[in-house]
Amino acid sequence: MKGILFTLALFTSAGLQAQEWGGGGWGSSPEPATKDGKGDSPSPGIGEPKKEVEIVIPKIGTHYDDPMVPHYEPEYVNHDTNIRNLQGIVMPRPYIRNADVKFRKRVWRVIDLRQKMNRSWTWPKNPISQVLWEFGTKGLLRAYATDSFNRIITPEDIIRITSEIITTSKQRPGSDDPSDMVDTSFPEYFRWDLIQKFEIMEDWVFDYKHGEFKPIIIGIAPIQPKMIMGQSYDVKPFWLKMDDCRPTLAKSEVFNRYNDAMRLNWDQHINHHRLFDSYIVKISEMDDRYIYQKPEYKQDPLGSLLRAEEVKNDLFIFEHDLWEY
Repeated sequence: MKGILFTLALFTSAGLQAQEWGGGGWGSSPEPATKDGKGDSPSPGIGEPKKEVEIVIPKIGTHYDDPMVPHYEPEYVNHDTNIRNLQGIVMPRPYIRNADVKFRKRVWRVIDLRQKMNRSWTWPKNPISQVLWEFGTKGLLRAYATDSFNRIITPEDIIRITSEIITTSKQRPGSDDPSDMVDTSFPEYFRWDLIQKFEIMEDWVFDYKHGEFKPIIIGIAPIQPKMIMGQSYDVKPFWLKMDDCRPTLAKSEVFNRYNDAMRLNWDQHINHHRLFDSYIVKISEMDDRYIYQKPEYKQDPLGSLLRAEEVKNDLFIFEHDLWEY
């Protein structure tokens, strides 16, 4: 009988101590006391420091000397039928002496991927947007801030300038009032699949020795669409030298909608056969402005397109007048 009474007393004491320690049971935290000594918890969000949202950028570094990663679709025939494409050989351009360059004109063009002729640029198995975007954002090639190629930009800077902080309002958690809204901010990172345009810079050169008037692409840049104060702008985050891109482009296959047996690589598609459609947006002039930035074309988009066609026709007439018939 004494043993039973002792056991009951022991359990009663343990229960009182548990209520004293935990307040609401094991694992519960005591309620903070307010100034008047009551145990009511303060309202959420009052007196708490506001946390600023930051764009988290991982350390990427540079990988200029890393081996290029080839990408080909599997074939079921002997590979010797397309050995040049499979080996990723860059076909060199003919050597041109400065003394043989009798004429040169620098032109900037925009390649719109939404045009029908440029649909191969969005091939899901190997989109050129992803290839060129990773050149800059993964540090695979040297990226430059402008088309002068005089200042290198790091992958971290590219991610920083292409990202933005988005602020939205939503109902406060735990509140039943629909009008009780709080601001929530989060970073939004730009993705390669949002690229719809590219800009290329090329030189139209008349080679006196070989008797050719041909274009040579100098650089290429992806275009990021941005909304600033309700206006849409095309921003170029970085530029790439085409000669730096060619070794990797020669190892990347492009879709041919006419014949699967005649697959080309991106270097042949862009630099040699020029199987894309584009329109001129700038030429080398004294003011160094785009056509649509000139005062006479700011409010006339149709006039800027007609001016671009005029420049294209002038190049054709110049080549035509070089020969006698």
